[in-house]
Amino acid sequence: MNFRRALKLASYAVSALFFLALTAPTASAWTWAYKVKVYDGPGLCVLGDAGIDHRQPNLFSGNLAYDETYALSQGCGPGLSLPNGWAAARLDVYKWTGSNWAFCRGTNWQYGPTGVSGGDVGGPWGPSQILDYGGSSSCGSGYYGTLAFAFAWDGSAWRGGAVWSGYEFEQ
Repeated sequence: MNFRRALKLASYAVSALFFLALTAPTASAWTWAYKVKVYDGPGLCVLGDAGIDHRQPNLFSGNLAYDETYALSQGCGPGLSLPNGWAAARLDVYKWTGSNWAFCRGTNWQYGPTGVSGGDVGGPWGPSQILDYGGSSSCGSGYYGTLAFAFAWDGSAWRGGAVWSGYEFEQ
């Protein structure tokens, strides 16, 4: 499978997971911040996704954290096709200790291209990650959230920022 096809399939998977998050019943195990603007400047707009899920019996769920980076034209217009290595995504999972958010697990930076796909779920895409953070078996029972980082290179500097998913309770 070539790299572009793998990215396209990953984009479809993330889109399907987002659709499930939107259409799931109120007992859903998902919290998601979708296409949050983290930078909009000369020639470039950067959006990011951050998601958190926790395992619940009898629901499509798992102890998963998500991130994705999108590069669009200034004003957050049409998607941009940036070369491989010009976009980056990373995520950290945090747990509430009762007084602050403490780091639980995270990923390394994922670098890749950005582009625009066609088809039923077409749109801008970029590097993304899914992390099985382990839930309570990793950091104990409590509230968890994802802090995702979305950045793109504009030819002279990295532009972007962080997106907070919101939080979910994991027993």
